[in-house]
Amino acid sequence: MKHKFKLILIAAAISMAGCSSSVKLNDSAPIKDAKLATNFTDEGVKIFYTFTGRLERIEVYGHADAWKGNVEILAEADALAKLVKFVYGNDVSTNRKVSIIGKAIENAEDVTNTDTITSDSKELESELKNKPSNSNSTNARRTAKIVNETITDTVTSMKSQGKLVGVRKAKDYQKDNGKTYVAVYVWSEKDQAISENIRTRMMGKD
Repeated sequence: MKHKFKLILIAAAISMAGCSSSVKLNDSAPIKDAKLATNFTDEGVKIFYTFTGRLERIEVYGHADAWKGNVEILAEADALAKLVKFVYGNDVSTNRKVSIIGKAIENAEDVTNTDTITSDSKELESELKNKPSNSNSTNARRTAKIVNETITDTVTSMKSQGKLVGVRKAKDYQKDNGKTYVAVYVWSEKDQAISENIRTRMMGKD
């Protein structure tokens, strides 16, 4: 009887030790599928992506003078212009975007929460300037290039068609005491797929 009791105690101890070690491992393991968001404030563009380099969505702010007619059309045109400038403009070079996104990925590598990790391009760029020797790691830069390439391909497609394709207006509001109309447009993989499906059906290719 005593022998059986000792065996039960030993089995319980092993079980508890196994549970303790597994919990500790999970707590310390970084969550690599966490979502990131980087806000390019001056450009009016915010991008959402993952550690694996998948671009989830793009937000862009279109502005128009509220006193003018067709404010929605003007705001949409402004949003498209901002996206094109974001990709092809001299102020936001490919190397700069890749470095900023790469820095955001590096900073988020040790974060273990599942919330979206948000960063600002100005703060990230300041970090890069203050620590020039701390360049992007190979993996972070490779992932950042994938994100940037997807952005470029997406905006290039919009530019060729002259309109915001696969984009929905998420919200709109007025600021500056009602003088400026602002519309927030969102591109996402899902909206893009829906747009392409509708276009295919309209062209009778399905």
